[in-house]
Amino acid sequence: MRFVAGDELLTIGKFAEISGLSTHTLRHYDDVALLNPAEVDAATGYRRYRRSQVREARVIQALRWLDLPIEDIKRAVADPTGETIRDVLSTQRRRLERQQRALTARVADIDYYLEKGLTMSTVTGARPVQIKINVEDVDAAVAFYQKAFGFHYDITRRTEDAEYSGFVFSKYGEKDFFLLHLVADADQADRPGATTLGLLVEDLTEAHKRAVAAGAREVVAPRDAEGMPRNSAVKDPSGNWIWLYQG
Repeated sequence: MRFVAGDELLTIGKFAEISGLSTHTLRHYDDVALLNPAEVDAATGYRRYRRSQVREARVIQALRWLDLPIEDIKRAVADPTGETIRDVLSTQRRRLERQQRALTARVADIDYYLEKGLTMSTVTGARPVQIKINVEDVDAAVAFYQKAFGFHYDITRRTEDAEYSGFVFSKYGEKDFFLLHLVADADQADRPGATTLGLLVEDLTEAHKRAVAAGAREVVAPRDAEGMPRNSAVKDPSGNWIWLYQG
């Protein structure tokens, strides 16, 4: 820390008044080595700050208002004009955007419960609610399934550091709730290599044609099958089998 010659020493109370930080906060920042006083009286423990530290205190206050963690603020004030501050602020911006989306989703849930009521289906036994399939390129696969079948892609899990998305069918708590996740990492898929899944469709001929137009490869043309619904099969761009059944 650099001091100006003849810089005035201030009591913690006076420094708090000028900087806008409470004495409690200043003691805490000293304890965590974020903003240390210029001097500490060995006999009384009284903290004294230099007037030149006011600017740093106000910078820290501004960064805390952005809800930056203490460790990130330390990095920022250590390199206030370099790449570090840009990295810290960009990371925090993404974190706040995730929080904003999470709050928007919660408001939407409140609106849903206000309209539909706070009800949850009762599960007896067990039923499938999720499958993961391996794809070569998640973004390309998402685009294919949206174009071919009109699947709804949305965030399925939110954490402080990341969001996880998948195809969402119905709403959690409803009887027909289901998730389909696409993963590029084979270790995260339910099984390595190609997967087979079946879909009920309203119009088999039209659904089959739309899937092929979206980039699927025809494996089995629409056909009548004994003892089961009319069906067909295609492979998605990653080689996963998709059986289509007349619903």
